[in-house]
Amino acid sequence: MQVYNPFVRKFGSLPQNTAERLSPEAGIGLIGVIFWILMLVLAIAFVVKVMPSYYDYWSLQNIVKQQAQEAGPEESAGQILYNLNGRLGVAMIHIPQKDIVIEKAGSGPVLITVTYDKIVPLAGNMSLLLHFQAKGGH
Repeated sequence: MQVYNPFVRKFGSLPQNTAERLSPEAGIGLIGVIFWILMLVLAIAFVVKVMPSYYDYWSLQNIVKQQAQEAGPEESAGQILYNLNGRLGVAMIHIPQKDIVIEKAGSGPVLITVTYDKIVPLAGNMSLLLHFQAKGGH
């Protein structure tokens, strides 16, 4: 009984020792391992630098939405801004006043828009510019 084996057909016989079976090109080399570890470390460092900015943005979105919903029709834009700044201070989020826009039409709903840029230093003279815009209200 003869069994079909493509290796035997191509090379004539099966290798007898491990030196014949293993190729020096099998697997990933030391340089490859070092390369992928370096890529992983750089990716983790990037996430560690950028995530606090996104965490602040997500917190800011929640604060702006809550402030717009809780603003009463009798509150002025100055009072709404004062309350918003108080909440931002508690959350330790620092936004310049020029980036906060409060629109109020008479006794109608309030629209609060916060648009700001955040520069995150990465390494040396390289930085990342992030643009955020949080809206709350109608």
